[in-house]
Order: sequence, then C-alpha cells, then structure tokens
Amino acid sequence: YKGDQKKQYVLVPGGAGFIGSHCVIELITAGYAPIVVDNEHNSSAECLKRVEQITGCQIINYKIDCLDLENLRNIFKKYLIYAIINCAALKSVGESVQKSILYYKNNIGCLLNLLTCMEEFNVKNFLFSSSATVYGTPKYLPLDEKHPCIGDAITNPYGK
Repeated sequence: YKGDQKKQYVLVPGGAGFIGSHCVIELITAGYAPIVVDNEHNSSAECLKRVEQITGCQIINYKIDCLDLENLRNIFKKYLIYAIINCAALKSVGESVQKSILYYKNNIGCLLNLLTCMEEFNVKNFLFSSSATVYGTPKYLPLDEKHPCIGDAITNPYGK
C-alpha cells in the first residue's frame, strides 16, 4: 500500500463524467481523496482539469476501462480503497435499444469487476449511481424509492 495512510480513498468509476465529477468535488470538500477511473467514452479529462481548478486539488485519475479487471486490481493494490461510488455506465436510452448487448456487457461487466475487487480487497462501502430510467413508465409521480422497478414498465435495456 503506497498511498497516504491518513486519507480515505474513494474510487469513482465514471468520475470524469457530469455526475461523477460533481461527486469528486463533494468528496474533496468532505475531506476524502477521490480516485477517478474513467475510459472517457462519455466524458473528458478536460472535465477533471476544471474540477482541479475549482477545488485547488490534483485529481488522481486513471484512464482505464472497468472491464479491464487487471488494471482495476492494480489500483486496489496501490491504494487502500475505503469506498466506491460507481458512476460508470453507458447511459443513452435510445442507443441501449439498438446496442443492448453492448450495454449489458459494459454496465453489468463493470459492476461485476468492481464487486470482484471489493471482495478481494475487503472494501465494504459501495454506492451505485442509478437513474430514474429503472422505474420505467411511472405508475405515480413523483417517483420514490417504493415505486416498482420490475416487469413490463421498464421499456429499454438501459433501465433493465
């Protein structure tokens, strides 16, 4: 373990995207040391440069794909990860219909690799950034945590 033992490292897959980068800012504000892992498919390293300007902190950033289990493991070997906030996913509802296998492979595969590393490195804290899409066609509004997210109401592979 080569990281600063005084810091609590939080891995943020998808941290160079819109939601992920805002999580990174909040983590820094709260005193955590975020580690961004992003393949930059739906994001840009330029976003992290702006985060560095806003926070005055250098961001630990790895341009890797969470489907690459060995590179992901290397990060867990290098840092004592306290928690994961998973913001990594393909997210276009329309594209998910056209390329459903790609979406399942990426979104579920990345999740499984993260869970594998969590188990191997004894990480106990996980937050999954989700989407209202998982609720499908609303049965009532506003949506809440009790709203069903199963069955025919979910109309696309991204939500499923």
